[in-house]
Amino acid sequence: MVRLRPVTVVGQMQMVLSVVLLLSMSVEVLYGRFTVHDLFVFGFPALIMLVGQLVLIALLPSGPLLSREKRYRVAIVSFLLLVLIGSLPFVLSGTCNMMDAVFESIAGFTTTGLSTKAPSALLDEGRGMLFYRVAIQWAGGLFYLGFGFLLLTEIADIARRSVEKRMFSWTGMVPTMSNLMRNITFAYAGLTLFGVAIYRFSGLHLYDSICLSMSTLSTGGYSSMGRSVPGGSGIHIITALMMFIAGMGFYVHLSLIASKGRRRALLDTENLAYMMIAFTAPIMAYLMLMAGGTGFGESLWKGAFGAISALTDTGFQVDGMQRWPDSLKLFLVLLMLLGGSSLSLASGLKVHRLVLLSKGFIRLIKGMIHPRAELPLKRGEGSYSDNALEMANMYFLYLLVVLGLMMAITLLFESGFMEVLSLCSAAVSNTGMAFGRFSGPDGISTLPWLVKIVLLGGMLFGRLEILLPIYLLSPRSYRFNG
Repeated sequence: MVRLRPVTVVGQMQMVLSVVLLLSMSVEVLYGRFTVHDLFVFGFPALIMLVGQLVLIALLPSGPLLSREKRYRVAIVSFLLLVLIGSLPFVLSGTCNMMDAVFESIAGFTTTGLSTKAPSALLDEGRGMLFYRVAIQWAGGLFYLGFGFLLLTEIADIARRSVEKRMFSWTGMVPTMSNLMRNITFAYAGLTLFGVAIYRFSGLHLYDSICLSMSTLSTGGYSSMGRSVPGGSGIHIITALMMFIAGMGFYVHLSLIASKGRRRALLDTENLAYMMIAFTAPIMAYLMLMAGGTGFGESLWKGAFGAISALTDTGFQVDGMQRWPDSLKLFLVLLMLLGGSSLSLASGLKVHRLVLLSKGFIRLIKGMIHPRAELPLKRGEGSYSDNALEMANMYFLYLLVVLGLMMAITLLFESGFMEVLSLCSAAVSNTGMAFGRFSGPDGISTLPWLVKIVLLGGMLFGRLEILLPIYLLSPRSYRFNG
């Protein structure tokens, strides 16, 4: 068990959201548009969090250790509280009704690029509101890094458990929650500042640079230009590089700032597979665009950008994407559902499960030829357990079932199979790259309320993976066995 108080767990994420609210107010001050109304829009949610923190201090015990079940419960409840409180600025500003406000908040905190509002609509309320929409993606990414695999996968035992949990021991770091959280936050913030510096050096405005860097590193896919990237092909190439970095496992990032383990992390089986896919996917997209009659130069950089954006579940789009052939759109949907590396901000199946399923298939074939042979599922110096393979198969089925149910309901109200497939895939993979009329906010804002609820559920189930339905299906004990 991890020595962590419930108040501390919830309070840390409340503090992050409070900082986001204060920064949003500061943006309005810097641009000379701050009013009393902005103080109400951003200050009232911060006040609610302060009162909530005092209530938690009064009601919750201050010293007991958190069991696995309690850590899981705290993670789910605190995330839902963040979503609800995070939707208040959209409602109080008059930008959105309650349904759309919750949609924007969930899309932000789950780092999904889907949105019911164009940037111009948010800019009518000031740059602070647009910055807030972008910043909650960054906060949601930090939440996922902090709760997603610090609390829920018990990373405190990382040096003693399964093969994935030995990754951080390569870096020479002491596998304690406080140490890992500090280094993860440092790496996450450092990469964000690195992106801001590169964009600013490339001639992008400081405000656009900050928004684009925060959106890219969190794989949120919603910048100051919405689901598009400001600037020309040069900015798009830089963004593709930043997305590639964001889709890589954070055990690789931490190895670069650690005392050792760089070579082992870079040459890890999953990281090599991720880099191979990230190299071949743009080539495939380029060839499909060339076959469709697109010019050489345009096919090269647009194909690479679209493929990396889909693979890392960022969801940025480029001009002309809606005219791409259906074969390429389907290829991008498959990349969205695959996602990036484990211990990264990307959702989807993730590369490590693909590697594991491939190894399991190869072992099955070899086992048919050599029935008595012992065939371990190796990864570096360690081996996957059979339970890990079963979990990978279960999650693959889970992903298909959730996607199928979402599409079945959505097709009752919307026509166009490819458009619906891209929309539902964008939600469950937390990507935001949809095609047809759903490529822009107008198409999503006009969806029936039931379809919006389906998309909300898909975004939550995609970000929290199979853990959320386990929690919902066991309301009496709220037990989670890992």
